[in-house]
Order: sequence, then C-alpha cells, then structure tokens
Amino acid sequence: MRKLLRIMTMQGHFRLGDRRNVLRDTTGNAAIEFALVVPIFALVFVASVDLGMLVFSRFQLEAAVSASASYAIAHSDQVDGSNGSELAKNLALMIASNYRGDATVVIQVNNGPQASYDGAKIKIGGVNSQANACYCPKGNAVSVDWGGQFTCNTSCPDGGRAGRYVAVTARQTYTPFFRMFDVVRDGFIAANAVVQTK
Repeated sequence: MRKLLRIMTMQGHFRLGDRRNVLRDTTGNAAIEFALVVPIFALVFVASVDLGMLVFSRFQLEAAVSASASYAIAHSDQVDGSNGSELAKNLALMIASNYRGDATVVIQVNNGPQASYDGAKIKIGGVNSQANACYCPKGNAVSVDWGGQFTCNTSCPDGGRAGRYVAVTARQTYTPFFRMFDVVRDGFIAANAVVQTK
C-alpha cells in the first residue's frame, strides 16, 4: 500500500494532504440528488397527466350526453311514435360526431324508438307505437325499467309524475397508463341520463 501511495504521489495524482479533502468534497452531491429526485418527479408528472386525461375524457363524454339530453328536452314535441325514430337518430348523431370509432351509444325514446351507435354505424330499432304512452320509469339509463303505461300527469308509485322520457347511455373505451390502480372499471368510462320531456 505504501509503495502504491509513493508511486501516486510521485506522479502527482494523489498527495498525502488530499486524503482529508476527499471526505469533504461535495462536488457530486447535486448530481446524486438529481438522480434520486427526477424519477419521483417523472412518476408524479405522468400520473398527473394520466389522471388529467381521464377527467378530460369523462367530462367530454358527460358534456355530449348532457347536450343530447338538452336537445331532447328542447324537441319534446318529437317524443312520440311518429317522430321518435328521427329524434333518436339525431341524438345518436350528436354523440357519434364527437366520438368516432371508440364510443358506443344507446338512446331510447319513451320505451319506443331506439338508436344505437357502435363506433361505425347508427342503427334504428324499437317499437314506435309504444312512444305515445306515458311511463313511470325506474332505474338508470343503463337499465331502465319502463314498467306499465300510465295516464299522462298522473302520480307514479314513487311520487313523481307519469310522462314521456328519453334515456341516453354512452360508453367510451379508455386505457389509463396506471392500470393497476383500477381507476377505470372494465376499460370503459360511461355517462348516462334519463330526462323527462313532457
């Protein structure tokens, strides 16, 4: 060891007084701190962007469903057997124009005409004549229990008024970066609404 120390001091690489200075040398501390802190900041940044994109996508979907529900209320005169199919198609078009390719939409006009969008096509179906009655639906837009037909404006069993309704359900695929936290269930975000038009 002494021989190696003598060789190093002769070549000017290491002086005997520098042994104490090596322990006090802090020139690399910033690089070490940077290397420790950057991964944490990167993780927080990516998680924030991921959550932000989820919230943004969810708000967009809810805004489209809300706009279609408002359109149904504004066009409440079309909630019947003769115009219900056209109303359902227009509502599906409103949502489909914002979500091409990755959203599915189901619209039911007063237990009658239906429009569904599967990401590529809008399909019209349902029984138009049922849309002329008034209902007291239960549940949510995903699983509406229309029940029997009632006289319009009579009391429903739950205390509401029998009327004509439009149910809107929209679902969009969404894959978060951090899947392990189960923020998005089954790979979808969804929004729905049931509105009384009359």
